[in-house]
Amino acid sequence: MQIANHLQSGTAAKNIQPAHLPFSPYQSDSISSDDVDPQFHRPRKYRISKHPGSTPNHITETDCLLQRNDYSIHLVSSLKQRIKASTLIKRMYASRGYQTESTSVFSTSPNQYTFEARRSQQLIGTLTLTIDSDNGLLANTLYQTELDQFRRQGRRLCEVSKLAFNPETSSKEIFASLFHIAHIFAHHIHGADDAVIEINPRHATFYKRMLGFRQIGELRTCPRVNAPAVLLHLNREYVEKQIVHLTGQTKHCIKNIYPYFLTKCQENEIVQYVQVLRSAPVLIPRSS
Repeated sequence: MQIANHLQSGTAAKNIQPAHLPFSPYQSDSISSDDVDPQFHRPRKYRISKHPGSTPNHITETDCLLQRNDYSIHLVSSLKQRIKASTLIKRMYASRGYQTESTSVFSTSPNQYTFEARRSQQLIGTLTLTIDSDNGLLANTLYQTELDQFRRQGRRLCEVSKLAFNPETSSKEIFASLFHIAHIFAHHIHGADDAVIEINPRHATFYKRMLGFRQIGELRTCPRVNAPAVLLHLNREYVEKQIVHLTGQTKHCIKNIYPYFLTKCQENEIVQYVQVLRSAPVLIPRSS
């Protein structure tokens, strides 16, 4: 359970914290409903990253999954990127009084992805997505009984964690873009049916209202960050419906984050692009 830095009123994001998709204002890491600026412009442009060479093996640290307005979304792969992401998470967790020993993103698991948002090549946000496997999820520690109910039904789980944002540079749109990229990897690439997130109960209302999560696990204490946590759940079908009906509706008074998601057409372009990248396992590993 991990998230560090929520979006605050204004354009700042103070403490969003997911620590492994969608992505936890402390998730005990994630964003709070009081942290978001309601005044956001409609996305002006976006671009799916294209490689300079003819094969995915030309990927470098400067390549990205998405460029949108003045920021970009990247898959964290290099040691330098991982150090920066871990440093941001630790800084934001520490500012909230959470323990930081278990907030590293140095996992080599093929079932785990860390994404980052950058503006002018500066790291402004990160989140980690974990696909369920024999190794389980972070939430297994406190909520294995709840998670096993989905597994027995043959539904594949994913978990969002270690979500952290620079409080001076984030926005609803950037958060939506990170979450949507995680959704693409979880559901369209790995076939996950349900997303879970461990989060500080103070921030649960935000995730319920802004993304449609519902609480499925009672209040407990997360030993990783030494803070209270609840388990939230979000299914794929709900997210898909919101994307179809709400994307682009930023001028309307819709009280959730989906108007800032990518369109289905843009989503499909990224899915196709990532499938090409996965032909180079060292860059985007294939999980079992």
